[in-house]
Amino acid sequence: MNQEINPITEEAIQAIMEKHKRTISMFIHELRNPLSLIKGTLQYIEMKHPETKDYKYWNQIFELINDMEKMISDASLLNSCTTLNIQESNLLSLIQDLVDNYMPQAVNQKKQLYIKASPECEQSISSYPCDATKIKQAISNLLKNALEATNEGNYIEVLINIDSTSAHPLLSIQINNNGKPIPEDEIDEIFKPFVTHKKGGTGIGLALAKFIIENHLGSIRVSSSDALTSFTILLPL
Repeated sequence: MNQEINPITEEAIQAIMEKHKRTISMFIHELRNPLSLIKGTLQYIEMKHPETKDYKYWNQIFELINDMEKMISDASLLNSCTTLNIQESNLLSLIQDLVDNYMPQAVNQKKQLYIKASPECEQSISSYPCDATKIKQAISNLLKNALEATNEGNYIEVLINIDSTSAHPLLSIQINNNGKPIPEDEIDEIFKPFVTHKKGGTGIGLALAKFIIENHLGSIRVSSSDALTSFTILLPL
């Protein structure tokens, strides 16, 4: 006798996600506590025995601990992005504020940073339903990545348009730069958590941006050549 299989409801999916989130939170907590204890113990040893600073691998031990702490914090941040606080937000103002925040860094590094929004999109995103804090985090991560990829004299541009090429119009937020291109064999890996080709990085920034945008039912596309590297966020309207 065949049993009828009930379709998975939205409530069931949400319950599974919440259980998954709690499990990861518990795992993060169990990692963070002993690591803090180890770091505190080493700091106490250093205070009581200053000569330990001369030990060949002493600083390297602290660097490894700091890297692990950052990875745990990034994992916690990624885990927190499963829940969205959706409210009507002025997305154009949010992006403009972000660009303004990064402007001093760009000027100091002698890079050009500017934003262009098409007139047709201004009204469409003046009141856009999203989790503004998380969208801000995603775009900020892409801007930070673009600034790190460029050198003195390069530019970063943020282009906001309506993409009407698909069946339903999409909001397009394109972040371009003419800095160092992404090698073709690395493009498929850049959105994977904890995969990084940057010294001192944890590889979470782009993964987090992708996760946030996909949670808003959007997507991120990337293309890179010697002339231009482009990250394009597409969000439903």
